[in-house]
Amino acid sequence: MDSALFYFIFNAVIIFLVIADLFFPSKYAIYLTFFWLFVGLAFSGFVYVHMGTDHFYEYLSAYFVEKSLSVDNIFVFLLIFEKFGIETRYQRKLLFAGIWGALILRALMIFAVSGVLSAFHFMIYVFGAFIFLMGLMSFIKNNDNNDFDNVFNLKKYFNVFQGDHSGQFFIKENGKWKTTILVVAVICIEICDIIFAFDSIPALFSITPDKAIIYTSNAFAIIGLRSLYIAFAFAVNRFHYLKHGVGVILLFIGAKMIFSDYIDISPLVSLITIVGILFISFCVSAIKFRLVKQ
Repeated sequence: MDSALFYFIFNAVIIFLVIADLFFPSKYAIYLTFFWLFVGLAFSGFVYVHMGTDHFYEYLSAYFVEKSLSVDNIFVFLLIFEKFGIETRYQRKLLFAGIWGALILRALMIFAVSGVLSAFHFMIYVFGAFIFLMGLMSFIKNNDNNDFDNVFNLKKYFNVFQGDHSGQFFIKENGKWKTTILVVAVICIEICDIIFAFDSIPALFSITPDKAIIYTSNAFAIIGLRSLYIAFAFAVNRFHYLKHGVGVILLFIGAKMIFSDYIDISPLVSLITIVGILFISFCVSAIKFRLVKQ
């Protein structure tokens, strides 16, 4: 799978699907969410046929980890759109641009991290310790807007057009081109995604060293974010314990990287552990929501 031809065909298919997705009205978002989930999981069958059982487990583990971590992106989307007053009718356009930027940046990060780990083996312990720390921080740190204040303040560095932008990224005023608030919002989305990628990309290398597995699982997890946001942004706060579940997964992955030279955890065990943690966190969140609602 790790060939120029494979990446060309894979990216061509992804481009076609994402562009086609853009033409579906928002009312179909929930159906598109399940479609993207089906496509991401169905690709594991391709991995099984062409790469074998272990890579099949690795792909599913990487996909579920990335999908669960992507829930943080939804929280950030909400914060950014609220902070900059982005109207609902323009949010799909921003998400489309933001997701494409995220795909490109993550591809670069995947190959960069792969190169670092290949050249400096000790970095696996550094990444492991960092991921383990992030897992601990998810239980300690409160989730509030202060985490992104520096990102939101980027607005002051742009000559932002103050009038009605009508969904345009750039507007000409008095003979000069000005950026609109949409450009600032997209840049904020990309910066926040890079911050999250510092957790997720090294974490995926603890599951598999295969760049193709990591890239494809990342791509399928990210491209469904637009429809996922539209369909479930209103209900994201119901998954109260999902962040705790993701924190436990990060602790598991961090420990796995730190002790990788001493303890060998099979791909199947990793998959069962990750899926089990996510399942428990979803169930506990659903129980809490029902109790609070009553």
